[in-house]
Amino acid sequence: MQNMTLEQLRTTFHAGGLAAARVVATGKRFHVVADTKGGDRVVLVRHSDTTARAFSDPGTALKLLREVGFQVVAVDMTAWQPGQGAL
Repeated sequence: MQNMTLEQLRTTFHAGGLAAARVVATGKRFHVVADTKGGDRVVLVRHSDTTARAFSDPGTALKLLREVGFQVVAVDMTAWQPGQGAL
């Protein structure tokens, strides 16, 4: 899995390099994951320290993906546990 900052995700999307995006739940947080047309999977990371960018509200992640240009996004709630406390 590769890491991409928001700027890299935007650039790759506008260059036609991304096939799909989804918001994935882990515990009570959400992350953005995208698939490249080459078959690789990328995760959106923070620019400051390259850790996975986490969202407490899935709507914020969806809004970000819409602003990038995605019109169809999947949401994976398999590992969503909204009542989970901080680790």
